[in-house]
Amino acid sequence: MVRIPKILGLAGFLLMASACQRDKPAVTEASEPEMAEDFLDTIPAATPLDTNSASWHRLAKRTNPDAPLLSRRSLRGITKLPPGVPPPPEAELHDITLKASEYFRIDPTQASEVHGREGTIVRIPAGSLVTEKQAPARGPVWVELKECYSMADILLSNLSTVSDNNDLLETGGIVLVQASAQGQQLRVAEGQTIQIDMPAPRRQPGMRLSRGLGDRRKLLRWVALTLKAEPAEEKFYTEPEKMPAYGKGPADINKLIRYPKQAIAKQTQGLVFAAFVVDEAGRVVNPKIVRGIGDGCDEELLRVLRQTSGRWKPGLQAGKAVKVKMVLPVRFAFHAGMASSLDSAANMEATPDSAMALANEEMPSSEPSFNVEPTDRYLFSSAQLGWLNCDRVWHATGNPATDLIATADTDPGTSVYLVFREAKTLVTGQPEEGGYAFRNVPANKRAVIIGIRYQNDVPFVALRETTTGRHATEALAFRETTLEELERMLERLK
Repeated sequence: MVRIPKILGLAGFLLMASACQRDKPAVTEASEPEMAEDFLDTIPAATPLDTNSASWHRLAKRTNPDAPLLSRRSLRGITKLPPGVPPPPEAELHDITLKASEYFRIDPTQASEVHGREGTIVRIPAGSLVTEKQAPARGPVWVELKECYSMADILLSNLSTVSDNNDLLETGGIVLVQASAQGQQLRVAEGQTIQIDMPAPRRQPGMRLSRGLGDRRKLLRWVALTLKAEPAEEKFYTEPEKMPAYGKGPADINKLIRYPKQAIAKQTQGLVFAAFVVDEAGRVVNPKIVRGIGDGCDEELLRVLRQTSGRWKPGLQAGKAVKVKMVLPVRFAFHAGMASSLDSAANMEATPDSAMALANEEMPSSEPSFNVEPTDRYLFSSAQLGWLNCDRVWHATGNPATDLIATADTDPGTSVYLVFREAKTLVTGQPEEGGYAFRNVPANKRAVIIGIRYQNDVPFVALRETTTGRHATEALAFRETTLEELERMLERLK
């Protein structure tokens, strides 16, 4: 039986994990599909539903990227319409190429977490979703998640990166988060927020969360979300009357931890210390490594802490849930059998007493900072649902700028974009006499003009490299293409 020792000192509580298992994370148990065709009618029509590429995901409480998908149709790539089947009346090309959504069923009375296929995590506190009349959501709630991280997905979904005051934005990814119950659109309750956790392969400073105004069929503009500031000095406990706990103890955390392949290959072992706060709702806030050993072990412990967020029993002081600072040391102990079997268990072979002594000897002596975000993620709080953009201002209105016109015949079936090479920034051209205009764009920047046209159910494309400010106009020449070829061309945009 593992004892959880109580240590006085800078870091407060030390929770000793006695084993690190390589078992796969627990996945949500999937029932047999019971969704009839008429269930499509219960999804709110805030955006057109892509019935050719929707996938359905059953979620009881929480899930992970490996949870079973109840897949009705393919999710990957652009949808190819069956032969002889025309698109919907007055369809636009973007109705066909719009990135598919995933749908998750949650219990609104329980803290829930949904994981998108491309790494987005949406954390929804219990009781935080309400109807338009602020009535608490009842019964099963369906959460829609659409992820647009690549420039191809952003462009093919007819999105752009321009703010409500015409600043050009650099995006780190755009997602659509919506919730519905019994066919009614839901919103976040007043005074509540949800957490949007987005992957950041190339983390950029100054990123914020913006909400889309308008509709993707028209001109979607972004306005930065501002939340009520937290108190300057927030009270934390290090030794409350009752400490936070996860499951039945350290063994439940151990079951979630897997020894990284790179660490096994290099026989890396040792103690990893993670500092974090468990808040009043049992969420893990700002987990960070205060001492690590590398080779994927540090990232693995952070992954597990994020996975357990919302499932901790909060600490109690005078019978009331409080925020508690914690430090969790986990030992990765290599043994020879792992070298030949990646499925071998990783464990802390030391007894609780000896492990505690080593923790006292190696524990960082400085007080950890709890306001540092992970280096591979963007973490935001949002009081809004809808289109959400992780962005920052790239070129503000008033800086040196120029105009550019892409000459082409204007018609409702044509869209023209300016994609910059230097930043993940995309601007939609506005139809004018003689072509599509890009006004007040930064000068002397390498970019690509992309035209997409849809005529008689056939897509056409035009691509032209340019440097802004060098020419006032650029002529576009369209050629016939296929949806598959169009996607491959756009995927090469970085």
